[in-house]
Amino acid sequence: MKFFACLTFLACVIACVLACDPDSNNMPTCTSSNLNVPVRNFWDPTCYWQCTKAGAAAEIVRCPTAELFDSALGQCVSYKNWNWTAPCPEN
Repeated sequence: MKFFACLTFLACVIACVLACDPDSNNMPTCTSSNLNVPVRNFWDPTCYWQCTKAGAAAEIVRCPTAELFDSALGQCVSYKNWNWTAPCPEN
């Protein structure tokens, strides 16, 4: 049973890494599991994506002036405290 659980987890991790496209804007497909979860916009750090309704298009939300979206924290932070990170996990 543990082997099956580990294998399932590993498959999910691999699928997530392979699904990441650093050339896209990272707009999510809105489902009931990702509602109101901020998602990094790969093209513009001054905003992020947010789903408010399952099946609808994700909405762009702008950070306040002088703030950028920090994907590690899942929120906008002062540009002085923001650090760029690679959009996709390193292989």
